[in-house]
Amino acid sequence: MKKIAVIIASALLILPLWVSGQNMDDVLRYSRLFYQGSARFNAMGGAFTALGGDISAIAINPAAAAVFRSTEFSVTTNMLFRNTETSYNGYYSNNGINEFNLGNAGLVAAGTLGGSTGLVGVSFAYTYNQTNDFREYAVIDGVSSASSMSDYWAAGADGYYTWELIDYTAAPYMAYESYLIDTLSGSFTEYASIFSYYGEMDPAYGQRTRRTIDNGGYTGDHTIAFGANISNILYIGAGFGFQALQYTGHYLHSEEDNENNVPDLVYFNYTDHFNAYGNGWNFKAGIILRPIESLRLGFSFATPTVYKIDEVFYSNLSAFLDNDTPGDQSDDAEPLVEQDPMNYAYQITTPWRFNTGLALQVGKFALISADFEFVDYSKAYLRYGLDGYDFVSENEELRSELKGAATLRLGGEVRLGSLYLRGGAGYTQSAYREVTLNETSDFIHLSGGIGYRQKNFYVDLSVAGMLNSEVYMMYPDGWLEPTYIDNRDINGALTVGFKF
Repeated sequence: MKKIAVIIASALLILPLWVSGQNMDDVLRYSRLFYQGSARFNAMGGAFTALGGDISAIAINPAAAAVFRSTEFSVTTNMLFRNTETSYNGYYSNNGINEFNLGNAGLVAAGTLGGSTGLVGVSFAYTYNQTNDFREYAVIDGVSSASSMSDYWAAGADGYYTWELIDYTAAPYMAYESYLIDTLSGSFTEYASIFSYYGEMDPAYGQRTRRTIDNGGYTGDHTIAFGANISNILYIGAGFGFQALQYTGHYLHSEEDNENNVPDLVYFNYTDHFNAYGNGWNFKAGIILRPIESLRLGFSFATPTVYKIDEVFYSNLSAFLDNDTPGDQSDDAEPLVEQDPMNYAYQITTPWRFNTGLALQVGKFALISADFEFVDYSKAYLRYGLDGYDFVSENEELRSELKGAATLRLGGEVRLGSLYLRGGAGYTQSAYREVTLNETSDFIHLSGGIGYRQKNFYVDLSVAGMLNSEVYMMYPDGWLEPTYIDNRDINGALTVGFKF
C-alpha cells in the first residue's frame, strides 16, 4: 500500500489540477491499436507481418498484398463479449456487455505478368480493419473513507473569486452553485467542500460512492495498397491508411450520505459526457523476403496518423440538501446546474509504428509465425486547439508518463486436407513508465480457430481472448482510494471468402 500511495502522489503531481479537456488518456486511447482482422488472422494472433497472403494482414504490412496470385474478397463479422470487474475500497462489482460489429472486409486484385524473374506480379488492395472497440460498461460502487469529488472541485476553485468561477472553471462553478463547495470563512478565494462544512469542521466521510461508466465507439482503418512480386523472392508494398474515429465518453458519479455524517448533504449526482468524431491518415510500407522456400522475413512501418477531431461535450450537477431542519422541507434545496453543449476541435498525432516478423513453412503440413511490434507512445502529441491552445502542459505529461511499448505475436496453423487448425498468443507491454499508476497494465492475448478451404471458397471461425488489469482514479486527489479494474474480452469471428 505504501508503494501505491507513492505512485498516486507522484502521478497527481504532474496532473493539471483541473482537467477539463483533452489529455493523455485521449491520446493513448486513439494511438494504441488492437487489430480485428479475418478469423484466420485473429486465430493466429495477428502474426502476419512476414506471412502475408491474408486480406487483413495488408493493414499491418502492405507487402502482404503482393503475395496474392489471384483476386480475392472476404468479409468478417465479430461478436464481442466484454466483462469488467471493479474493486473499490473492498467493494466489488461485475458487469458485462456484448456487441456485434464488422471486423474486417477487403478486396485484393492480383495478376501475374509471366516469367519467373523480375517483376512477375502486381496487386491492388482495399481493406477495412476495426482497430479498437471502445464499448465499455463498468460500475464502481463502494464506500469512500477519505475523499469526495467535491473536495477536488474545491481545490479546482482555489485562487478564483466566486464571480470568476463561471468564466474559468466548469465543474467547480457548478459545485459552488449547488452549495457543494463554498469559500472559507474570512476568505474570498479559498474553498472547502460540504464534507468539512466549508472548513468549519474536520472532514467527515463514509458516503456511498457510485460511478457508472458507459462508453462507446470505435476506430477503423481503411487501407489502399499496391504490391509487387519480384522474382517470387521479394514482395514489396505501400499504401495509405485512412482512419475513422468515433468515441462517446460518459459517466455518472454519485455520492450519497447514507450514514448522516455530513451536515445538510443527502446526495449529489454529476454527469460528464462527450462525443468525439475524427478522421486521420498515414502512409505505410513494407517488404516480405523469401530467401528460401520455407522461410519468410517481413518488415513494415506506418507513419504517424494525424487525426483531426471534433468534440461536443456537456456536464450537469444536481444535489439534494436537507438544510438541518428535521421534518421541515421548506428549507431543503435541490439545485440543478447544467452546462449547455459546447464544441471544440484539435489534432492528435500518434507515434510511428514498426513491425518485424518471421514465418516458417513446414512442408505443406504446417506453418508458424512470429511478429514483434514497437511503438513509442511518448512521441504522440496534441496540437492546434480551436481557440489557439498549444497543449504544452498536456504534451509534457505525455512525455513524462508514457514510454515505448512492444507487442509480441505468435501464431501457428496445421493443415489436415481441407481442414485447418490454428492457434495464437500475444503479449503487449504497458505504455506507462515505471512509478506510474499503470506501469504493469499489460495485455495478454490467446486465440484459436478452425477453417475449411476449397479452391474458390473458404470459411473460417475463431475465438480470441484478451486480459488486462488497470488502476483507475475517479478524480485526482491524493486521499482518494484507487479502483482496480479487470477487463476480460472474448471475441468470436466468422469469415467468408471467395477467390476468382
